[in-house]
Amino acid sequence: MTAPDMVPAMQRSAGIITDNGGMTSHAAIVSRELGVPAIVGCGEATETVADSQRVTLDGNKGTVVVGEPESESGTESEPGGSELTGPNPTDDALEAPTAAPQTTATEVKVNVSIPAAAQRAADTSADGVGLLRTEHILLSTGKTPDKYVQDHGEQAFVEAISEEIRTVAEAFYPRPVRARTLDAPTDELAELEGGEKEPSEHNPMLGYRGIRRSLDEPEMVKLELRAFKRLQDMGYDNLEVMFPLPNDAEDVRRARELMDEVGIDRDAHDWGAMIETPASIRSIDEIIDEGIDFVALGTNDIVQFMLAVDRNNAMVADRFDDYHPTILEAMAEVIEACNEHGVDTTITGQSGSDPEMAKFLAEKGITSLSANIDAVDEVRSVVARAERELLVNAARDTSDSSTQPDWDSPPIVTPVRWANFSSISGSHGLTVADNVICIRTRNRGEIETERSLTATWMAKIGLIP
Repeated sequence: MTAPDMVPAMQRSAGIITDNGGMTSHAAIVSRELGVPAIVGCGEATETVADSQRVTLDGNKGTVVVGEPESESGTESEPGGSELTGPNPTDDALEAPTAAPQTTATEVKVNVSIPAAAQRAADTSADGVGLLRTEHILLSTGKTPDKYVQDHGEQAFVEAISEEIRTVAEAFYPRPVRARTLDAPTDELAELEGGEKEPSEHNPMLGYRGIRRSLDEPEMVKLELRAFKRLQDMGYDNLEVMFPLPNDAEDVRRARELMDEVGIDRDAHDWGAMIETPASIRSIDEIIDEGIDFVALGTNDIVQFMLAVDRNNAMVADRFDDYHPTILEAMAEVIEACNEHGVDTTITGQSGSDPEMAKFLAEKGITSLSANIDAVDEVRSVVARAERELLVNAARDTSDSSTQPDWDSPPIVTPVRWANFSSISGSHGLTVADNVICIRTRNRGEIETERSLTATWMAKIGLIP
């Protein structure tokens, strides 16, 4: 059910029910993107529900009711009907917002897996694509990458992949699209034509995937990179490359060298790495030193690896805790380190669609959040509110600790999109634009070099040195 070659069937479905999986399984991810109600991890649902039997599922509540609904809401079962509950429901898709989106300093981006959903994602007015999962593109061919190249040749592979990615880059242009190189576990590849050559692994999520496979098969990943370069040469300068699952700076360095080999201009195009393992979190300073422009916090894997919880195992789904103190602390440390070095940060996992997590990360100074299509509008609203609270709280703290300043007409304090002054970096800093105070969780830098009436006013009340 989680294999990308099932996507066409999923697109035709009115609803999806699976026995296994969790909120971060590919079945759940793709269902949300397609706008198809889905309930995963139901246990024995496929055995309990017979073929052609009518059922009613509620994607919000996570219930499957055998029989017709009693009302429009479809939440009550018929007399004699049985009910199955899944611990990990996906949300019903929401329509793209029609009102003008709120402007926030923290960018709100969107995750995309399927090019067919690109326009729907773009219509959310998201600030770009924080994660384009290329494995769904690569594997939707029905063949493993090796098999595709064997049957059709390298150039055909490059062109086929780049044309699919082009659909997303075009829909969002000039907004940035961060495309991740292949990160498909072997059990998914094994279901495709040519998959009989894939190794059999006890736990594929901990196995031969991500950058570790790419570095072991450099000629194949260079074909992916050639597809990216082809688009960049065509004028899609909004396409950015991202490498999944590095453990340390050496992994990132070797990936960077592969980019250089295919001729990607790192000065003209941003590139980055996913931070998903405890080792990469501990090595963040060294990884930054390799010249990356951004990092993406892949919380699905961060939680999986830090808490030793298989994210596809429904038996331990209740142990998958995005809010575990060690998880929050780890993400905050990465954000702080990146802000100190002027490296952008984003979150791309399921947590990025959680309003409470969005608030926490905005307060910590994350550069952007990348949410599911159906969560972009809500996350943007939460971020806007969090930024307003930061501004108000800073003003209150200053008022409580200072005497009445001597000015005749102080400027109005209004939250607006931040000005990106090159002199501003790090945590708990302020920027100034058009006589408006703008607060951002970054280092102060040398704000005093930005001269304005508001800067003078803030100095008087002690808000900046």
